[in-house]
Amino acid sequence: MNWLDYKKKFEPSKNWIITNQSSSGAILWDEQGKCDPWDHCECLIALAIYEEWDSFWRGVNWFFTNLNEDGLIYAEFINEKPTKLHYESHHAPYIIIPLIQANLIDQDQDYNKILTNEQLIKLENIFETLNDFKDQDGYFYWAKDCNGYSDNSLITASMSIFLSLVAKNKSFPEFKINMWQEKFNRDGIDRSRFSMDFYYPFLAGIKNNKNEFLESLDKYYIKGLGVKCVAEEPWVTIAESSECVISALIHGNENIAKEIFNDIQQFQDKDGIFPTGYQYDMEIFWPEENSTWTNAAVIIAAHALSFYDLGPNESSVNVFLELGNFFKSN
Repeated sequence: MNWLDYKKKFEPSKNWIITNQSSSGAILWDEQGKCDPWDHCECLIALAIYEEWDSFWRGVNWFFTNLNEDGLIYAEFINEKPTKLHYESHHAPYIIIPLIQANLIDQDQDYNKILTNEQLIKLENIFETLNDFKDQDGYFYWAKDCNGYSDNSLITASMSIFLSLVAKNKSFPEFKINMWQEKFNRDGIDRSRFSMDFYYPFLAGIKNNKNEFLESLDKYYIKGLGVKCVAEEPWVTIAESSECVISALIHGNENIAKEIFNDIQQFQDKDGIFPTGYQYDMEIFWPEENSTWTNAAVIIAAHALSFYDLGPNESSVNVFLELGNFFKSN
């Protein structure tokens, strides 16, 4: 399916994202008033793809308004008030992804020309302050609060940071890859349980082996339904499935990307909205919610699929494919 067809098919998802944007510009999780800054950025990417510039820039301005002088943003807001008073290291840097996506779609949407001087300084501060989260081995602490830094580095959060750094600087972060297990599999937690921790290193260009991707995918992919969030849980999630599609595309697994994406189309409801997830043993949608960031992920995956076959020049209209082109050339 080409982008014009997908664009029409997923327009209700885009409209629902805008419906859940507050007057301040914050894009809420759903009607309950919660806003997660990373999810907010994911929605901004979808709005940029649809060229919804008024909603996009209001959302960008909300983000910069809520950054502090160090370029950090609280981890959660409810009804416009911060409710988790810590800063997660991967949240603030992710704003670079929608900013670049906007410029790829329309060169007139150049953040270097549209953001104010104050906002551009804050953007630089984000990445300067990010260095303070880095340990001596090149890994990033998960969060910071009034007591200091968390000692845990999380795979998905770290890969989001790596992706943001590559997007900003067009260079790979340096880290000691031989310490991967030591850094991530701690506290008795097996990180291989989580599908995001499997596919995000591929999305961030840290891993690139097509066969390794397919072998790992077997643990999570339920044919005909989608990708599970956690290996042992009978629960497929639409956002994880969509992000896995993008990861598969970046490293040339186009057929499986199309298969997964086709699987999740059955979950689009009569209003054109996607739920967060489906518990297939009980045959129920769970949790009982639709989430804006889930619908954004579907839009981003559809856009990537539409332009993947058109070669490096055409595919560069999608920020994740553009980063994928960089991975291939480096």
